[in-house]
Amino acid sequence: MDRNLMNRNSWLAPALVATALLFSGCATTTGTSQPQENIVLTEDQNALFNAAMLQMEQENYQAGIDQLEQLVAQNNASAVPHINMAIAWKRLEKNDKAEAALQAALQIEPNNPVANNEYALLLRKKGQFVEARQTYESILTKYPEFALANKNLGVLCDIYLKDYQCALDAYEAYRAVTPDDKDVEIWISDLEMRTN
Repeated sequence: MDRNLMNRNSWLAPALVATALLFSGCATTTGTSQPQENIVLTEDQNALFNAAMLQMEQENYQAGIDQLEQLVAQNNASAVPHINMAIAWKRLEKNDKAEAALQAALQIEPNNPVANNEYALLLRKKGQFVEARQTYESILTKYPEFALANKNLGVLCDIYLKDYQCALDAYEAYRAVTPDDKDVEIWISDLEMRTN
């Protein structure tokens, strides 16, 4: 697998984590408990969120965004709708709007690991590699087993920053929580060969 690209539907993983955060009150990102969210939604708001997620799963991103915006207008207590809007905006290649949605999410919940991971990905895309690394490292200080952040930090350090020790450490942390991902073994072996 190309470390620069995630598969076509990989955006759903953060969206599903975000969904779990909103509705279960507590979720995990590969073994790490996330902050408790005590968000109470009405039945109509819950239905609106579920409808938005269905639209996004069907790649009707703008319709999903529209429904999430309606939800936020009614209940802006959670970072989760903003995160999912950002993911949809990214799929529509509107990174400025994705960034604005992530900034809104981070205003509500500055330590949300999914929002920080998505924000760091945008920073990397903009060429702000140092800021992206700082964002990953900051969130990994709080959630060291957050697999996506470890993987994405590894990619950043490996491909963009050429900091191979950082990449190796991040890939090893990723492997520790996702032992079934065989690609990471290849990446680690490749790094070890390049650094020896």
